[in-house]
Amino acid sequence: MPYHVYVSNSGSTFLSHFLMDESTGALTAKADIDMGGGPGALATDSKQRWLFACMRSQQAFVTYAIDRNTGGLARISGVSGGSAPYLYVDDSDSYLLATYYGDGAASVHGIDGDGNLSAEPLQWVETAGHAHSVQTDRSNRFAFVPHTMPANAIYQFRFDAGSGQLTANDPAFIQPETPEGPRHFVFHPTKDLLYSVNEDGCTVSAHHFDPDQGTLTSFQVISTLPTGTDMEGMSTAEIKMTHDGAHLYASNRGHNTLAHFRVIEDGTLELVDRYETEAVPRFFDIDPTGRYLYSAGQNTGRLVSYRIGDAGVLEPMATYDVGDGPLWIQFVQQAQRLEEL
Repeated sequence: MPYHVYVSNSGSTFLSHFLMDESTGALTAKADIDMGGGPGALATDSKQRWLFACMRSQQAFVTYAIDRNTGGLARISGVSGGSAPYLYVDDSDSYLLATYYGDGAASVHGIDGDGNLSAEPLQWVETAGHAHSVQTDRSNRFAFVPHTMPANAIYQFRFDAGSGQLTANDPAFIQPETPEGPRHFVFHPTKDLLYSVNEDGCTVSAHHFDPDQGTLTSFQVISTLPTGTDMEGMSTAEIKMTHDGAHLYASNRGHNTLAHFRVIEDGTLELVDRYETEAVPRFFDIDPTGRYLYSAGQNTGRLVSYRIGDAGVLEPMATYDVGDGPLWIQFVQQAQRLEEL
């Protein structure tokens, strides 16, 4: 089944729209989708009925109905939302969680049966400066919010999927022993492990995750850069893991590479290689089939595709023009039969 691929271009006023051939990973360009302003983070519900967009230039969260046949988007509604760097829909499809870098906070908006967001946040939780991302665990009972420097912490919350309430866990946060600056993170698909990419330290941290208490314990910090690299102008941005949990990738801005790690049986990481990519890889993602990786160059306005080969090796395939300042990639499976819509 083909997939619609949307690229959010923060320096333009549109989403780039492609159709992905799942058998080859090739992208066919479709008409750009006018958003009326600079789009930022994106998220969808699990059934991919709605797309939620942070419209950074308008300081708003907007809901769009997705036509999964054509890939077209129809605006449903919008609410005041600020300039959130990250959006996340919880596993119940009832709440939209967001983080606020400048305000140092996280919020929860309700989602009704038609995809509308609550006019005001159900909850606004002040944390610390540079709150960057948020996700719940697979039980949907716990949530984590990493903060880059100077807070240098991952805040830990209990999450009530019945009310959408976030409550500080005990401890309320963990901090690396050195100034790493946690930014984004990924859960292992089958093991109780969480990996964070650390913006300021250009590292990845491995954590044991306690599924009963919802707390993290760090057990490894590993660099994403070659030994001896001058750190001036260097930072990491995104982290993703293959569907089988065997390989992990992290993006190096400034160095302009994707670092590739093998995940050992005990959860520790072992560096495999680094692959050149477009300049300032702020965002990249693995497609839903798990066979391809797409990386967006914030400074080039181009998207590069890779085949994930044997042993997780990234094999470059093609490069595509998108808009200015791409910062998010969202996949939506195309519906080709009426009963799928």
